[in-house]
Amino acid sequence: MHRDQIMLAFLASLMISVYSIQRIIRFSRKKDLYDIPDSRKIHTARISNLGGVGVFMASMFSYFAFSNFAVFPRPDTLFSISILLFFIGLKDDMEPVDAKRRLMYELICAAFIIYFTDVRMPSLFGIFGLYELPYWGSCILTTLFILACINAYNMIDGIDGLLGSLSLLGAGLFGFMFLSAGQYLWVLLCAAVAGALIGFLIYNWNPARIFMGNGGSMFIGTFFACICLRFMQLGEIKLLFFNQSVILDILMPHTIALSIIAVPIFDMLSVFTIRVLNKQSPFKADKRHTHHRLLDIGLSQKWTVALLVLANIAIIAFAYFVQDTGALRSLLYTMLFCACLELLLLFLHWRWFARKKILQNNENQVHL
Repeated sequence: MHRDQIMLAFLASLMISVYSIQRIIRFSRKKDLYDIPDSRKIHTARISNLGGVGVFMASMFSYFAFSNFAVFPRPDTLFSISILLFFIGLKDDMEPVDAKRRLMYELICAAFIIYFTDVRMPSLFGIFGLYELPYWGSCILTTLFILACINAYNMIDGIDGLLGSLSLLGAGLFGFMFLSAGQYLWVLLCAAVAGALIGFLIYNWNPARIFMGNGGSMFIGTFFACICLRFMQLGEIKLLFFNQSVILDILMPHTIALSIIAVPIFDMLSVFTIRVLNKQSPFKADKRHTHHRLLDIGLSQKWTVALLVLANIAIIAFAYFVQDTGALRSLLYTMLFCACLELLLLFLHWRWFARKKILQNNENQVHL
């Protein structure tokens, strides 16, 4: 019964997403509600940035319509709190919100999530010999994690199809792992979001007819923050394949959770680091993101999305195979693997610009 409801929620979310995004595109054209291109943005056409409205509506309706079975703890409150951040992001799409004020709203939502749901990081899983955290320490660490997820998913939304593709991969994997753990209501939440994302990607794949916008990206960031925290609370689980003939153990849920959200998180960390080293505000928007560097070296938007999704899959596979090395080592190895991929890209980007400069100098000498 649970699995039928999960499938119905997925299909309903997909259909509602397709239908609503079609109407949002028409409405935006009629009311002239567009994201205005500027020097920082990739697109040059005027395109609606209200796609997050369709994703949010489809996810929310499908989840609440089919979540009528008694399973605890329920993620209803998490979904409800995300409404606040969705509307803050939506306001930012219509009328820019000051970064400090937006950060204050994010802190308030993080406090609501911790206080009303108790979905938080209760342990360090043996990292540095620490297991159970004091309540105040758990609250601080959880707040920082929620803020990081919200802003990372907001910042990765820079080219057609990227945010939707990475989010669909994450929602699908978390949904499968929750299914193996018997957490059916959390599976239903993942299925509802996944269906909405597929409907959105139909119109967001390059060349995009609509963007997610800040409302949608902040909702997705909140979703992944909460889903990661809940997954880490489960402890060890077994993934069942082919009627249980193959069983894969998840020993270190914190390492697996980090690997799933690794691309947005490490993109944000690398951009913040570069900005600080250049004595700029870490929140100053620019074109230093991972996807910008891949576009610089000649990849199309479609190939950039494909490469980053494949990189995310590689990180997840690496994290799974090193998780038996222990809590600290598996986390450090996964972070080191992500850092190596980021450094490789930085090196290729630097070499591409160095070669381009040499060619330009040679051309100038020929003309002289």
